Amino acid sequence: MNKSSIRAFGIALFLVGAMLALATRFDLNIGLPTKASSSEDNVEELQKKLEQANKEIALLKKQVTQSQKESPKKTEAKTKDNHESADTPADVTTMTLQIYSGITPYIVAQKLEDGGIIDNSVEMEILLANPKYARSLQIGSYEINSSMPLEEIAKLITGKKK
Repeated sequence: MNKSSIRAFGIALFLVGAMLALATRFDLNIGLPTKASSSEDNVEELQKKLEQANKEIALLKKQVTQSQKESPKKTEAKTKDNHESADTPADVTTMTLQIYSGITPYIVAQKLEDGGIIDNSVEMEILLANPKYARSLQIGSYEINSSMPLEEIAKLITGKKK
């Protein structure tokens, strides 16, 4: 084999590779097998899943309507209990928040929301992004409860003084 035939073979391989790359990039069909044959199977499978999901939705709707019918009875009982125990505080949720190196305000806010400490993680994330608290999350474990305001939680986990 001489140099020119090897060079021609290399150029041909390069051109074929470039054509295949462009064909996949722009979704051109250049005689390559397509996945159209298996799409019919996928459609049937997805239709079965849709039917199952619709059944689950119908079941959940029935459960909701039943619970709504039962809820007036429960609320009457709860109002009686509330009048008797008016001095007791509302349910306070407590959790231990672990802050590790590299944790973001988003993750902290999500953990607090998942733990039932706060209702809206976006508010906490925005508060921690505030220049007053930004980049000052302190590594450690913190006992936090749902009766604490957002500002107090932020001061606790950033080590800022009150």
